[in-house]
Amino acid sequence: MNSTLKSMLIAAAAFTSVSAFAQDKATLDLLVKKGLITAEERAKTLDEAAKARTASGLNKVFVKEDAAKRLTFSGRIQTQYESIGGTTTTGAGVETKNTDLSSAFMRRLYLGFKADMGEGISAEVVNNFADNTLDKAIFTAESAFGTFNLGYMKVQWGLEENTSSSKLLTVERSASNRYWNESASATNQRLGFGARHTGLHYAFKYAVDAAQTLEFGASAANAIQGQSQVSTGATGTANDIGVFANLIYTYKITDTNKHSIGVNYGTQRDQRDATGANASGGATSTATISGFNPYIKSQFDKLIVQAEFISTTNEARGTSIERKPEGFTALAAYKFTDQIEGVVRYSQLDTDGQGGTFGDLYRDAKNVGSGFYNKFDSVYVGVNYYFVDHNAKIMFGYEKANASEGMSAAGTTTTTTDGRKADADIFRLQAQVLF
Repeated sequence: MNSTLKSMLIAAAAFTSVSAFAQDKATLDLLVKKGLITAEERAKTLDEAAKARTASGLNKVFVKEDAAKRLTFSGRIQTQYESIGGTTTTGAGVETKNTDLSSAFMRRLYLGFKADMGEGISAEVVNNFADNTLDKAIFTAESAFGTFNLGYMKVQWGLEENTSSSKLLTVERSASNRYWNESASATNQRLGFGARHTGLHYAFKYAVDAAQTLEFGASAANAIQGQSQVSTGATGTANDIGVFANLIYTYKITDTNKHSIGVNYGTQRDQRDATGANASGGATSTATISGFNPYIKSQFDKLIVQAEFISTTNEARGTSIERKPEGFTALAAYKFTDQIEGVVRYSQLDTDGQGGTFGDLYRDAKNVGSGFYNKFDSVYVGVNYYFVDHNAKIMFGYEKANASEGMSAAGTTTTTTDGRKADADIFRLQAQVLF
């Protein structure tokens, strides 16, 4: 082959390698094998192609502002299948089987971006594309005085709630946690107390010694669960500020032998009458909800045990009277091998006559029960299989859930209960990948 044709082949390979490096590497290998070019010419071409890619910027990620020192991407994919069936029983003891429900769906599709500006300054945005909701949007300043977050994130309320859904040991959180932390609604009596609020959040960690640490924090945030202000309506009280505080003591012997005890406190305006929390309008009540949430969490090598208690005082609003609902959850998880883990959880909730609906406390179980119930309890048994720790895992869980003391006038001064009850068998299977 004449030198002109050989040069043309080498030049063409070098040019196209800028956009298709791997493919052209194979092409060059073939040319060497056929004896059309030498190994030295192949190596020189690949080197020139690599330099061309670097010069073109194909090996870099560019951000809009040059001030960013580091840009991190993260993602979470959770696919879930569930089957829910149950029965309801009238006060006269007549039992009715409800229509079974089964479905497969994308539970979470998170994509996050974090920009590190240096000097302890960063910003992070995480969105859930499964239901197009914002998960987090914060400006962070880290200093010797602690970490300050300004924006939309979870306040410290509920051990289960503040455990990332990627690290949960059960497929779904308990009814006790959902009662306080799901979005506020006067229709089904959910309180909308914890979870995500917009405001100023602070956290500080102090090392007492090599084994002991103290953590404390606080939040002053919008009482409305959401990332933006809502219409204040006639009373102008919907956008009131809530206050949360927390304290945690941890004793760490080793990475797999550590123990924590903590307590969360919170107080804010009752948002169930602030219709803006769910649609538009403003609050019509000045009643507040306030209370405590003590908890423990321990790890003994392969065994994890945790328990939490939640109690608030809900002031009278409208035609209601003061209520003091209480919830309790206990969990134990044991790793039989590095990949197989067994989990058991017990949860109970007493709404103190305030009431709650079965379908809103047990996710997607609206086909079970009707109306309000005063008390709830459930037992969860599950198996988790870890391919790569929490980064790739499959979770299977069965939950036997019960509701009792059916209510005819939930949350009012004339609340009465009867013999109505409901129960459900809930099967869930979930696969997760983190990146």
